Amino acid sequence: MKIIIARILIFLSVLLLSCSIEETKPPQVTSQDTPDQILENSTIVLTVGGIKSTVIKANYLIKYEKKDVTLARVIQTDFFDKEGKHTSVLRADSGFIHEQRQDMEVQGNVLVVTDDGLKLETTSLRWDPKINKIVTDAFVKITKKNDIITGYGLETDSELKNIKVKKNVKGKLEELSEEMTTP
Repeated sequence: MKIIIARILIFLSVLLLSCSIEETKPPQVTSQDTPDQILENSTIVLTVGGIKSTVIKANYLIKYEKKDVTLARVIQTDFFDKEGKHTSVLRADSGFIHEQRQDMEVQGNVLVVTDDGLKLETTSLRWDPKINKIVTDAFVKITKKNDIITGYGLETDSELKNIKVKKNVKGKLEELSEEMTTP
């Protein structure tokens, strides 16, 4: 009987020693992965040569300094011309900003309204500072008074004065602008 108990104890000892507990390590989180700031109801002011060019307001901002990116939710952006005069306002559900490059991309229920009444609706827009243009490949709808133009893809200046809709352009024009009627 003692031999059987001894064999069982040896068997259990070998069994317990052969089992090991694996430690699971949490994933490595670098300082670039964690935000430097999380802000609510915040404002970012961008300037060019000391003159205000853009004021970005967001309900929620997550800022990553090392990546030079700020993620934003529920955005309102006011744009100003070279003299600092307000030109338009943009609203969107979300987006991100690269402050050093001074570019911005927005998505979700994007609406831009100029001070002279032109309205641009789309699902995404991107400011490209290299060409000084607002661009998208998404569906766009442009409205001014009773005139409506739709299509896919857009390239325009920051004041929405020189708009180019890239493809599948359709429209309903009731009022021609003075520029179109003047020889």
